[in-house]
Amino acid sequence: MSEEQFREWANRRSRLPLAVKGHSFILKGDDVVIVDGGRFFYEEAIELVRMLNSRNPFAQVNAMVTIWERNGVIRIIALSLIALILVVVFLFARR
Repeated sequence: MSEEQFREWANRRSRLPLAVKGHSFILKGDDVVIVDGGRFFYEEAIELVRMLNSRNPFAQVNAMVTIWERNGVIRIIALSLIALILVVVFLFARR
């Protein structure tokens, strides 16, 4: 999915989701695009499409991390790691 195809999809105001490199884009409202449950403005969604289609693997990872941050996955990962560290510390403290 190229940037031009994304713009065409957005200009048609399609209610069908669009898949870009395994991520679903859904139009909500005038300037809001939902990407895997995270809210992005139209300009941010275009930038995500550019990064996801980039040949640079760092740009692709950056896009994925941005999506995860907006839809709450990073928060869940951080809380899980904190809980794991607390359990390990508690187990060592009991010995």
